[in-house]
Amino acid sequence: MSVVILQPSNKTLVFSQYLLPTTGFISSREHNWVVKLSNKSSLPGSYNRLCSSKSPNSSTESSSQEDSKRFPWKVHLEEWNVPWDWKIVLYVMAPYLMSILFTGIVESKGNSQNAIQTSIHNTDEEALKFLVDQLLKTVVKLSVLFVFVNPYQPFPEDVFSYRWNQPFNLKNGWVLWGFGGLIAASSCVFLIKGFTSGLNVSQVQNEAEALLRLSPLIGASKISNVSLLAVLGILTPICEETIYRGFLLTSLSKWLPVNVSVFLSSAVFTLAHQSPGKSTEIFIFGLALGFVYARTRNLLAPITMHACWNLAVVLTLIYFKAQGEDILNYVS
Repeated sequence: MSVVILQPSNKTLVFSQYLLPTTGFISSREHNWVVKLSNKSSLPGSYNRLCSSKSPNSSTESSSQEDSKRFPWKVHLEEWNVPWDWKIVLYVMAPYLMSILFTGIVESKGNSQNAIQTSIHNTDEEALKFLVDQLLKTVVKLSVLFVFVNPYQPFPEDVFSYRWNQPFNLKNGWVLWGFGGLIAASSCVFLIKGFTSGLNVSQVQNEAEALLRLSPLIGASKISNVSLLAVLGILTPICEETIYRGFLLTSLSKWLPVNVSVFLSSAVFTLAHQSPGKSTEIFIFGLALGFVYARTRNLLAPITMHACWNLAVVLTLIYFKAQGEDILNYVS
């Protein structure tokens, strides 16, 4: 067995290689490289069973880790070290930027708008078309992303991370932080809109214009309701959070501070929705999604937030429709 022993000497690591007849292993423990052997006599000179060397920044990192253990709720945002360069970011985000710059033809003025508004009497068929259309769009968007980033695999463990374990962990539990972020974002939206234009249900919509176009499907039938819930509660959160938080935010943090990356990704997220009347809510919600993701480094947290927000909006409108309310009063 060949073992390299690292010996600190005048702040320089000295490497010595020994051929040892016994078994052992080398492990890394919080930036301390540890050599352990099963036979004490195998180590030369004054070395015994254990030899380790700390990294130069170990004292600072240890202090940070100690603070994290003492204050698990403390928000400490770290950048991501993504393996791709700015060209990949531009290639992936180009369609979204083009959609923003050229009045949103792809997303907000396409055929689906006219189809839904002119086919009110056949809501089940239109609902299924809408579901299939959004499913195909989601597959295409995520496939394009995969094509560009796949050559850089394996990714760092905190890039495109979907971790199901420890959902209620105080430090980074995806359920705990997801619902906490949802409550915080909703509270901010209510407070800000309450100060500006009065508090009512329509002000908590984060996709009002989209819901206005889809209003003929809301509460029209079981099939239309299921289709809407599947799109807005599953497909949209997974697709948008993977792209705007999982890719764009993490990529920006390679060159910019995390706080700035959260701000910029939220701005792009807001512009991409092309909902001027609801830009404040969308931007606040985007900030909350970004900070929750930066804290947990787990995409399940913002996906949970996004899904719960959309589901709450749609279910509320379905309920109002069932009570005979005109839901256009809430989405216009």
